Amino acid sequence: MTSTTAYRAARGFDRAVNGAIVLAIACALLFSGYSLWDSWRVLHAPDEVNARLMEYMGPNGPSFRELLALNPDVVAWLRLDGTHIDYPVVQGEDDFEYLNKDVFGEFAPSGSIFLGKGAARDFSDPYSVVMGHHMAESKMFGDLDLYRDEGFFRANTTGTLWLPDRTLQLETVALLSADAYDGALYNLPVTSDGMARVVSRIEGLSVHSRGGALRPTDQLIALSTCASGSANERTVLVCRVVGETAASNNE
Repeated sequence: MTSTTAYRAARGFDRAVNGAIVLAIACALLFSGYSLWDSWRVLHAPDEVNARLMEYMGPNGPSFRELLALNPDVVAWLRLDGTHIDYPVVQGEDDFEYLNKDVFGEFAPSGSIFLGKGAARDFSDPYSVVMGHHMAESKMFGDLDLYRDEGFFRANTTGTLWLPDRTLQLETVALLSADAYDGALYNLPVTSDGMARVVSRIEGLSVHSRGGALRPTDQLIALSTCASGSANERTVLVCRVVGETAASNNE
């Protein structure tokens, strides 16, 4: 091989290597850009869904006639004062259906707030569990983390659960750090006979508590989301039903 031929071959090889490097960098930038866009979309999708859902919320509560026409799986609407938690509650065929589906029935990584399978959809059980994804920027059940701060927990004590036929006033009474496989907390339904076990478990797992000792005759609603510790750790806010009124315009 002559020196000229060798030089041309080396130049060609260099151009090929440089082209491959440029292509690799371009692909990496495109992938990074897509990843950032996808993360943004997942994080802000609940805002878009909730903006549409707020059309169904009136001054005295949600219109369940419209919500049930939209999706017959809607069972309630939950609001916790002092937080961004203000969402309809659905109940699917199992506890997986609404993990990645919004109230409109569309695919959504943020899922929906849902009532645990086995619990009475009219919240007539003495104990119910409502679950939702833990998300950043106060999305879905992300604001349950706020109650880990004792000051916030003691200052923010009220919430509302609207149902088609009545409205329940809620008092936040305990914040738990629990395991996702805790049978006392997550095996539904719970009958009146099983409430002593539930109350005992809540008292044993409480990080913060208020409002006096719980009684097995209390009606309790646990709000559960993932925690930032182990894969099975859950943050659970326990609410006690302290009042009930007939539906106004939320028929």
